[in-house]
Amino acid sequence: MKFVKLILFLLCLNSFSQIKNGRIEYGVTIEMIDGFRGTILEKPYTESMNNARYLNFTLLFDKDNAFFSCDDGLGTINDDVFMSKVTAGYMNEIYQNKDFSLSAVHPIYGQYVLKKEISKDWELVNETKEIEGFLCYKATSTKIVINDKGTFRFPIIAWYCPKIPVSFGPNGYGNLPGLILELQVRNVVYGVKKIDLNLKKTPLLGKPKDYTIITEEEFDKIVKSGKVEENFKRGFVKPVDKF
Repeated sequence: MKFVKLILFLLCLNSFSQIKNGRIEYGVTIEMIDGFRGTILEKPYTESMNNARYLNFTLLFDKDNAFFSCDDGLGTINDDVFMSKVTAGYMNEIYQNKDFSLSAVHPIYGQYVLKKEISKDWELVNETKEIEGFLCYKATSTKIVINDKGTFRFPIIAWYCPKIPVSFGPNGYGNLPGLILELQVRNVVYGVKKIDLNLKKTPLLGKPKDYTIITEEEFDKIVKSGKVEENFKRGFVKPVDKF
């Protein structure tokens, strides 16, 4: 492990001053969850898997901040790709720095911006592969999901590139000694499609909506409160794809 960290440090030291910003495009693939086969969930989940090919994600970054967003595919309507986004774990545009990310929650939950701390619980693995001509290293972690059915742990695998020494990645992940070019969270894989570095024009990273900022714990309470279901029944909020 010490050897891996030393190599990564030397690579980053050599390339840090060369990369100022960039634009990365990702696609996403979704695989079927075994427990859904033969159930009423299989058909809608299959549709989400198929429509995922229409989704295109963009990560803009400079040395200190990043902005991750989704571009709907041409020839589709919002309903076609909405569930694909949900299945892929994408909630909304994500504004990220090295310590935390900010993202407006879906309108069905209210006007809030969710703040997430960037996980530091990575294990660096001495395993490499080439992605789009860049040498990438493997890192692993675990996603913990707690609900009324128990506590579940799902594997996370990231392939990051030390020669692009920024600690960002798709869908708010990061905190590794290099840009994440491929990310697998359980059965969902974000994979890089195009890499543009040192853009002629400085990327506009914007800022999140001026809503109340809430933590993950506060968001969980909102989800469990039942108010969302009430809003649907009363017709106050409809499940729109963009806002």
